[in-house]
Amino acid sequence: MRAANVALTIGLWIAVLWLVRRQRARLGANASARTVRGYRLHALAAITATVGVTWFSAWLISDSIRPGWLHTLSFPAAMVFIVIAVIAAAYAGWVGGP
Repeated sequence: MRAANVALTIGLWIAVLWLVRRQRARLGANASARTVRGYRLHALAAITATVGVTWFSAWLISDSIRPGWLHTLSFPAAMVFIVIAVIAAAYAGWVGGP
């Protein structure tokens, strides 16, 4: 279970970073300031959500192993990062962008 969880988390990171880089390439060299701001906020939201999912994955993994502090810390950290990602994505949608 742990190996599958780690493999899925690594795959998620690869996919998110690839998509963020691809979106930046589609943005173009002479994009408007509003579009660039929207892109940066969307990238922030994507990466922050991925950090939150990584913390959630650590919470799932640490349930069966011993570092109790990691299990205690992981779930609140995951929720904080996911909430920040939701706020950043909402603001990015309000500001406009890609």
